[in-house]
Amino acid sequence: MHSRFTTRQLSLLIVFSALGAIASVPIGHLGNYLKTIPILPFGTGQILAGLHLIMIILSALYIKKPGAATMTGAIKGLVEATLFSFHGITVIVMSTLQGAIIDLVLYVMGYSSTSILLGCGLSAASNVVFVQFFLGRPFPLSVYALMYALSFISGVVFGGYSGEKLYQMVKDRIS
Repeated sequence: MHSRFTTRQLSLLIVFSALGAIASVPIGHLGNYLKTIPILPFGTGQILAGLHLIMIILSALYIKKPGAATMTGAIKGLVEATLFSFHGITVIVMSTLQGAIIDLVLYVMGYSSTSILLGCGLSAASNVVFVQFFLGRPFPLSVYALMYALSFISGVVFGGYSGEKLYQMVKDRIS
């Protein structure tokens, strides 16, 4: 039986998933604490949403196979849930969805800078979709608008731009 991923690719996927989960737990708690600062509007924590995507996009860029980002997100979510993410068990679905969106955009548009930025922006915004429609949090529309805007920008800047630059930096050093 032929595996879709090589042993090296699976190892990369697992390492990136674990590193992403280890980083995401404190990032999630930090984002949650931002809402306790009185001068910041509710939803400001979404400005950190893109940081959750760096390892997912790195996995997608190094492996370059459909499903790599989805698998990385799913494993990241499983590990994150065991590390007591404040999202609880729902983090598994959220992380898997984030990876699937990146995979979908990269599959449709290719591995260009534009598709990486767009994929990460949409992926980061997907956790707001999850909060709004699946968790049914009763926030005003203005709060959701701010959360969507901040998470998309964060996904583009922290996930897409930083992730791609980190990938290029390592690639240049190795070659």
